[in-house]
Amino acid sequence: MEFVNIILLISVSQGFLFGFAILFSPYFKSSTNKYLGYSILILAFLMFNVYLDTLNVYEQYPEFLILYDIEWIFLFPVFFFLYILKSIDQDFVVERKWNWLYIPFIFSVILNVVYNLEHIYKWEISFLSDQALMYEWAFGLQEFGYYSYNFVIAIWAYNILKHNKYTNQIHGKWLKKLCIYEVSLVTCWILIDVADMIFNIGYDIGISIICTITSFFIFWIVYNGIYSLKISNFKNSDVNFNEDTLEPKNPKVSTLELSFSKDNIYFQKLEGLLEKDYIYRNPNLNQEMVAQTLNISSGYLSQIVNDVTKKNFTAYINSYRVNEVKEMILNEEFDKYSLLSIGLEAGFKAKSTFYTSFKKETGLTPNQFKIDHKKVQFF
Repeated sequence: MEFVNIILLISVSQGFLFGFAILFSPYFKSSTNKYLGYSILILAFLMFNVYLDTLNVYEQYPEFLILYDIEWIFLFPVFFFLYILKSIDQDFVVERKWNWLYIPFIFSVILNVVYNLEHIYKWEISFLSDQALMYEWAFGLQEFGYYSYNFVIAIWAYNILKHNKYTNQIHGKWLKKLCIYEVSLVTCWILIDVADMIFNIGYDIGISIICTITSFFIFWIVYNGIYSLKISNFKNSDVNFNEDTLEPKNPKVSTLELSFSKDNIYFQKLEGLLEKDYIYRNPNLNQEMVAQTLNISSGYLSQIVNDVTKKNFTAYINSYRVNEVKEMILNEEFDKYSLLSIGLEAGFKAKSTFYTSFKKETGLTPNQFKIDHKKVQFF
């Protein structure tokens, strides 16, 4: 049992350390990487629960048993899936759209809260005649779900990554590997459970194997997904990194200049391209083109724009176009131009995009804006 506890402590410590580092480190902190951090923290918390169980904490304090009974593992595939989506394309995710992914976890919370209130706290919440059968069915569904749900989500994510649009992205190969490793991890969990049922290998051996595999999985995620991938974001840029410490070799480049903030050197370069070179006037401008110009990956550019502006790349570019349209509307030299012509001149490719973006930025249609502001000027 002591060996098991040592394995658990190492795995839990590693998971919490890496998870919080991803969430709070200025090098890795972003709206995309936070989901990877959450995924690792969930795995760490699961192993921490097992560690407390080996110490018989829940036997001594059964009122906390609910923390062990709730299947937190249902959160792992959700955060994992959202990380995949956010990594390949910020525009792909409208987070409220994916709230239904939390349903299995919510089901587990409700089921185990009700069960513990009845059996641990002795509350009377009986509302069905055959309650034992209901619990048997519900817990059976939960047990089937925490294996199958991880499989389904991982395979779904892999199928999305197979789409041609994402095949050539820098993130693509490692994200596909991540999906395969996640399926392999769940497969190991199942095989160990089956082996225990058939050969009675014992709780200690089973837990040791699972925690060791999970610990290696976390280390692989951190090294390949954060360390190696972070190096790839800068290796072709004018910023040189020490690969042992991840500190910039150029002393003039500070951590602040590489953080996901307005001080980020690539965001400042992007603003320069927009404000001095007016690249937004190109109706065919896209994220890949700009990333190539800045000599960084498309995914990294997407993270910078999303974190600094709270907009996706397309919305950010369109905001510049909208501002130029507003200036042109107020400029008497463009009075003879139609509003659509002005929109196209500013870089919009289609009428529908122009009108939608303008209303989203100003709360008015281009025509309403023209009428309101021309009246003010005339007055």
